[in-house]
Amino acid sequence: MKPTVLLSKVGLWSTTAASALLILGVAPMTAKAVNIPTAVTEEGKNTYKKYCSACHGEEGKGDGPLARSMLPKPRDFTRGAYKFRTTPSGSLPTDEDIFRTISYGVPNSTMIPWDILTEEQRASVIPVLKSFSEAFEVRKPDSPVSVGLPLRPTERAIAEGKKIYEEKLECWKCHGVEGRGDGPSAAEQEDDFGFPIKPFDFTTGKFKGGNSAQDVYLRFTTGLNGTPMPSFAKELTDEQRWCLTYYVMSLIKPEESTHKHHLKCPIISGGE
Repeated sequence: MKPTVLLSKVGLWSTTAASALLILGVAPMTAKAVNIPTAVTEEGKNTYKKYCSACHGEEGKGDGPLARSMLPKPRDFTRGAYKFRTTPSGSLPTDEDIFRTISYGVPNSTMIPWDILTEEQRASVIPVLKSFSEAFEVRKPDSPVSVGLPLRPTERAIAEGKKIYEEKLECWKCHGVEGRGDGPSAAEQEDDFGFPIKPFDFTTGKFKGGNSAQDVYLRFTTGLNGTPMPSFAKELTDEQRWCLTYYVMSLIKPEESTHKHHLKCPIISGGE
């Protein structure tokens, strides 16, 4: 695949010193500019009860009245295992990580974006979610992983990512040769709590943790706590993780993706 095609798919600028910063800024907003309460408030309790408890349960165990019909199951907050984070594998999420998931939801799941709530309401829920797990009482989140400047998405990088996908990590066993989540081991996958979990279909272009290259890179770096998806921070170098990122993004099928979450940017050709 030509780099220009990949760039068109994922909505990236060219990686000059200035534009690289734009790439890193493609990810949705964080809670840094939002005041997050340090303790549970009445607003937080009321917001959680009204908008969250039907799925996640009154005590955050993922056992709300609507949970029975949902797959994947709503998050059990008592376990302190959060999938989408900027922190290393096994770490708790930062408040910004939680705020982002609440705000933008999880595509291809029943977790919708709660942008109908004010920023203050979304922020008020965070201490409530954390109060359900003792993990937040005994330890703090690790520092977010370092991303640095991304590798250019050249043909060579994509080819290297393909080799990693097919040979080094054998990602196809779960995600399928074409990345459709239909690999030979797909039907056997379960999360850490015994529930069936389907490997992600890369062709949709609706990545659950965010659609920017940085978002996908972070999933390979941090892993998804509570799922069979591990961190590759030790198995792969930083450069290899970027190559894998660009390869799986090259699997997106434009006709099968609405691109609703893709940033539209000017594109230039990327050389070797």
